Amino acid sequence: MARRRLLTREALARHYEPSVDDREITRHFTLSQDDFNLIATRRGETSRLGFTMVMLYMRWPGRVLESGETPPAPILSFVARQLDLSPGLWSHYGRRDETRRSHLAHLMKRYGYRTFDRSAFHDMTGFAMPIAHHVTQPSRMAAILIDEMRRRSILLPSVTVIEALVRRARQQADHLVHDVLAGDLPSETRCRLDKMLERRGDRSASSLSWLRNPPLSPAARNILRLLERLEYVRSLNLDSARATTIPRVAFDRLSEEAARITPQHLAELRSSRRYAILVAAGVRLEEVLTDATLTMMDKLLGSMMRRAEHRIRDKAIVTMRSLQAQLRLLTTSCRHLIEARDQGVDSLSAITGIDWPRLQDAIGRAETLTAPETIDRTAELINRHRSLRPAIGPFLNAFQFQGGRTVQGLLKAVQIIGDLYRTGKRRLPDSCPIRFIPPSWHSFVRPEGTVIRQAYELCVLTQLRERLRSGDI
Repeated sequence: MARRRLLTREALARHYEPSVDDREITRHFTLSQDDFNLIATRRGETSRLGFTMVMLYMRWPGRVLESGETPPAPILSFVARQLDLSPGLWSHYGRRDETRRSHLAHLMKRYGYRTFDRSAFHDMTGFAMPIAHHVTQPSRMAAILIDEMRRRSILLPSVTVIEALVRRARQQADHLVHDVLAGDLPSETRCRLDKMLERRGDRSASSLSWLRNPPLSPAARNILRLLERLEYVRSLNLDSARATTIPRVAFDRLSEEAARITPQHLAELRSSRRYAILVAAGVRLEEVLTDATLTMMDKLLGSMMRRAEHRIRDKAIVTMRSLQAQLRLLTTSCRHLIEARDQGVDSLSAITGIDWPRLQDAIGRAETLTAPETIDRTAELINRHRSLRPAIGPFLNAFQFQGGRTVQGLLKAVQIIGDLYRTGKRRLPDSCPIRFIPPSWHSFVRPEGTVIRQAYELCVLTQLRERLRSGDI
């Protein structure tokens, strides 16, 4: 099968064909006094014009003026005017190619130009290989190589040779990246990476596909599913420091390729490339799944807080309506009492219009409705602890949180709660850190001096959420 072309003469035309813009012509084809002195050594007008054009083309665009090639008319006229010659003399210069070759050899020796040979190919490959890590567009890389060859006074080869140079540099750069990422992997790690491409038991999806498609909706069960994937990636025992040993753009390119390519296609790749892509996929997936888990817990807590706020808002509306009904009864009863007093009635038994049983019931309802915990968001949030409980322990035990001195109490609380879930204990230790607890939580966490576990856990999670957002942890 034919190899796909990376470059064409049309794509590199601006590097091989000089511009006919007046400013560009003036910039690149203006002769100096030294040039005039050298040109004067040539015999005959035709020879002087041809010698000058060969010399100028070696300088810009930096290539040999080929046999039978005619420079663009604006350039030829500009140079001929400087020499006080006719541009039509050029047609006579091309009749004897031996003269052109003789001029070319003389100019190369005088100015130190050299042709693009095998030695130049190796030199330019060594120059281009580090660039290939960062530059992915073949045309841009070719432009960098052409500029460097001009700087080194190497006459430009054909576009086919430039393409071969770009291809070789990219291949060597890829081989180096593959070797750094996966060249020294133990056989056990290679086996685990290969199993990522196999089906998961009796399921149709491979482990890699399963890892690529984590759940997105915030829910406690989905946090557990994310943690399951994260644990699988960690079991590969890949050193994330490997990603720092190669240019970041090269690592990103491999990880993006791992996200696109199918497991079936991956299994057919050359082993060095396959393992390098899988290592990049593993390192990137650990980062992505870590971020996804933390983000989902953040969203889940935020969702619980919003639902608690909506709940207290709805309860407040119901409470207000109920209070209005009780207040109507109370105000009516109070009005009867005031009227009885104004009429000089001293005995309560003589006061009519008051339904004493209903009044007593209304007072009890009013006392219940005005209790602060019935309309507090924190109380509503604590009531939802049960829905979050399955994910709290696995989440806290999946990560190692770190921070400065100001958050050490909170970090200690995180460790205590994680240990409770890991060991199966029910009671909190007597010396739980509490200094991080905000005032709005104190009446719920320690209502009578004893720490309530459900309230303590949710307080720790909400404070951890805020500290993660601020970057303190």
